[in-house]
Amino acid sequence: MVEERVLADRTIDTVAASGRLWRIPMWIGLCVVFLACELSAAVAAAQSISLQGKTFYKDGRPWIAKGVHVGAFSRPMVIPSAPKWMNDSAAEARKLWGDGELNAIRNKLHADTLRFDFSQPALDPTSAIYDPHYLDEVLATVRAARSAGFLVIAVMNAQAPSGLPNLPCMPNDSTIRAWQTLAPGLAHDKGVLLELFNEPCKPKTAQSDWARGMQSVIDTVRRTGSTNILLLDGLLFARVTSDLFPLVHDKMPNGLALAIHPYLVKGWFVTEKQWRSAFGDDAETYPMIVTEWNALATGGSCVGSDTPAVALSLIRYLESLRLGIVGWGIDSKVGFLVKDHSTFELSDYSSFRDCNDGSLSGGGRLLANYPND
Repeated sequence: MVEERVLADRTIDTVAASGRLWRIPMWIGLCVVFLACELSAAVAAAQSISLQGKTFYKDGRPWIAKGVHVGAFSRPMVIPSAPKWMNDSAAEARKLWGDGELNAIRNKLHADTLRFDFSQPALDPTSAIYDPHYLDEVLATVRAARSAGFLVIAVMNAQAPSGLPNLPCMPNDSTIRAWQTLAPGLAHDKGVLLELFNEPCKPKTAQSDWARGMQSVIDTVRRTGSTNILLLDGLLFARVTSDLFPLVHDKMPNGLALAIHPYLVKGWFVTEKQWRSAFGDDAETYPMIVTEWNALATGGSCVGSDTPAVALSLIRYLESLRLGIVGWGIDSKVGFLVKDHSTFELSDYSSFRDCNDGSLSGGGRLLANYPND
């Protein structure tokens, strides 16, 4: 689930080779200019993620990921063909990103992982909004996050926040070209996991389409020399993984895992039996991470007055499966993990009454307590 978001601290003016004036976050500018955010060997070595069977390991020890989704860099800051409001929104978004947010993620949400969604069209050289300077910003962002001590999930996004509407909602040739652009810069950092395509939209009957598209992207990324773990979103906007994992293969042993986004849906995605059928049975056999989740008073993840109880039930089910989880989203205008960007008070359901009640309700406290809710 993605939408317009808002992000960082201070900015500096910089003139690209094209002569265009950009305003980028000061910390990214300094990293690029002074190379201050290059990964040290110690950081990279101390944060290596591996897989054996269905168990993830961090530095050789079993690891359950806990992360936060950051939407700050979901598209270029300036798209010349975009309406003014879109460029203003992208610039505003980056203003929320900074030390305060990182400290809240680490100290209040107790997370060790950052998930960034990156724009597929802005990384595809054949796209109308392709931007090589965006690639520089993306790589600097990942390096800075790693240097700050976080693991990273980099996800390819073709939904509306990527900067172009109405793009295909399944992996396609544009996805391949975008990964050919991005993957080489991340290829040898095993503290970065690559989520190949955000939320394939087709129903669970589209298994052959899913397998064909995902296999092409897997092969493409491996040809770049990537040794990263690759995460594969299930169907139906990443809710359903049934029977998908055996349909793809990887030349690198223990290199693939499933990714799910178990947002609640009234009527058919609210009980343990339904969750088990959609993804839980697979989680007993195959490696899996919840790479995006929240339960809110607004949007599509509210199922009525019992949303808090259902959300807690889901969280306890995920805990029983020992799945890592990423909360959405620290900088979203509607995906409240925190209630503001000054105190970073965690969201909860203390003021929740029902869907669209105007409250800043969300799963921030559930995420902070995970896996002990």
